[in-house]
Amino acid sequence: MKKYFIYILFLFVVAFSSCDVKEEYEQINSQVMEASGEWWIKFSKTGYETGYLKVLTFNTAADVATEIWISDNGNWKNIKVKCPVNIENLTFAGTNLANTATSMTVVIKNGKITKGGGLSTSGLVTDKISFEIELSSEPGVTYKAEGTRKTGFVEDEH
Repeated sequence: MKKYFIYILFLFVVAFSSCDVKEEYEQINSQVMEASGEWWIKFSKTGYETGYLKVLTFNTAADVATEIWISDNGNWKNIKVKCPVNIENLTFAGTNLANTATSMTVVIKNGKITKGGGLSTSGLVTDKISFEIELSSEPGVTYKAEGTRKTGFVEDEH
């Protein structure tokens, strides 16, 4: 009998501890929300082009409207830099940016996000991102980066 009591007590505890408590979801908007996102980007230079690679842009811990993180998440050259941004114009650029993922520095020029300016692989209208990037590990070499915001649809995943 004691054994059954323990089983019943256990089931009772599990049943009541696993109840779903509904909490109101409150979206927190960062200062750089318009420039933040997941992007599918191709990097290219003369005679070289990557396939689509996932790149992230997101707010810094300070959540200020003047800088964003740009990270290739280790998918290309292992880049993670804080870059000055102008949220009103959706432009970004910076020189001598410290790469926290490696010891190289990075220059980003002509960075621009165009709302509704791109087409995903499946033909959906989405935001476009473009910029030029130079790495201190490859002096004199400029890569052009162009891509579109991730749509969330399976047919647009790369």
